[in-house]
Amino acid sequence: MIFTLRPYQQEAVDATLSHFRRHRTPAVIVLPTGAGKSLVIAELARVARGRVLVLAHVKELVAQNHAKYCALGLEADIFAAGLKRKESQGKVVFGSVQSVARNLDAFQEEFSLLIVDECHRIGDDEDSQYQQILTHLSKVNPHLRLLGLTATPFRLGKGWIYQFHYHGMVRGNDNALFRDCIYELPLRYMIKHGYLTPPERLDMPVVQYDFSRLQAQSNGLFSEADLNRELKKQQRITPHIISQIMEFAQTRKGAKA
Repeated sequence: MIFTLRPYQQEAVDATLSHFRRHRTPAVIVLPTGAGKSLVIAELARVARGRVLVLAHVKELVAQNHAKYCALGLEADIFAAGLKRKESQGKVVFGSVQSVARNLDAFQEEFSLLIVDECHRIGDDEDSQYQQILTHLSKVNPHLRLLGLTATPFRLGKGWIYQFHYHGMVRGNDNALFRDCIYELPLRYMIKHGYLTPPERLDMPVVQYDFSRLQAQSNGLFSEADLNRELKKQQRITPHIISQIMEFAQTRKGAKA
């Protein structure tokens, strides 16, 4: 199956190629959930001249990224204990962070590009599994390029994961792992052009609670203590929330029970 990239996906690929032709600094692409990061990853791995290692933190993402690449009619290795495969010699390798970090000896041949999916998960700790992998691969190839993809480039307690935005803003500091945000797609673009459904606010579960026994304060509001006490007495509405989601999902394209 041959995929035709959406315009913004091709723009993200082009921005990456342009950046790494001129720079070696780590770069990040920001795409909202549902934008198809796996297709961008697949295309970048396809056009890369050297070897590519694609990391993800869970086996489901490893399998998804691998499947999208193979859907192009290409073959790639998987290195993930959770998927019961440990292959590391191919031109393109899709691996889980945990498995790769625990088996660095299997990665002695150089890679030209390291792609990290959900890259906001990379911490500052030098002993973290991400940093161990990056340090090891950089020793094997000092010219290794690093590309991250995420939908959430701002982390509470840490701030922006990159320093410079391609529109000219300075966001992070010198300690940011990624120097440049080279492409960002707003969520509003996805909704405006019909790629995502406009969000709707649903407050139906609230009607399951009965607050009639509470006495309002002088300001007309219930006290937090009274609310918490009443919520503890009443039955949890989690089952109702789940059933409501399943009910709405029945009419949604692509939803699975």
